[in-house]
Amino acid sequence: MASVPGLARPEVIIDKYLNALGGAQKVNAITSIAATGTSVGFRGFGGGGEVQLYAKFPDQRSLVIHYTQAKGRDATVRSFDGKVGWTKTPLNILGEHQLHGTELDGAKLDAQMMFPGQIKQALTRMRTIDPAEIDGRQMDVIQGNGPRNMFATLYFDKETGLLTRLVRFGPSLIGRMPTQFDYSDYREVNGVKMPHKIDFVWLDGREALVFKEIKANVTVNPAYFGRPTDVEKLK
Repeated sequence: MASVPGLARPEVIIDKYLNALGGAQKVNAITSIAATGTSVGFRGFGGGGEVQLYAKFPDQRSLVIHYTQAKGRDATVRSFDGKVGWTKTPLNILGEHQLHGTELDGAKLDAQMMFPGQIKQALTRMRTIDPAEIDGRQMDVIQGNGPRNMFATLYFDKETGLLTRLVRFGPSLIGRMPTQFDYSDYREVNGVKMPHKIDFVWLDGREALVFKEIKANVTVNPAYFGRPTDVEKLK
């Protein structure tokens, strides 16, 4: 139910989104994704990178960024195989580490959102909240809960119905930790609109992802969803 009187129910907004993408039947027919493109990190630090994004239904995802212009620099890898998640970023004191708790929950949601027909199952206790504005455009806004006190806020363009922003929040010792995805430049792939630009922002970093090519329903090597040190060898 809508938590604010007079607003559309969450399921109505989600159905509008799925229709805007191409319809639930076409959306649910996508079972794997392989995308390539480029990325620029926060303020261009470290130069650009070559991006590979892989996903497999229902909840596997891997983002790999190779910094070809920075000789000797390790790749960034964020992977989730449906149960275990990993992250590895260069110049990070933690290096490669396995995800736990809220980080792991966030990685699962990120993977599920690659296949948006799952939104109603991925989030619980969904409610509509007050509309918002992003870059001068009006947004329908819904929130939903995940495990371990994680929750997500989703912003849908009122005119197009498309998802413009997702912010997920996870509890931590210093308060709620936000991770934000901004989506734009939607283009059709296999009859389904997919964002070809994604701004990925977290507490101490940012990646601007621009995809040159996105393929759907292709075979994806399951090793891409494993440990980062193994993923780096696949290039």
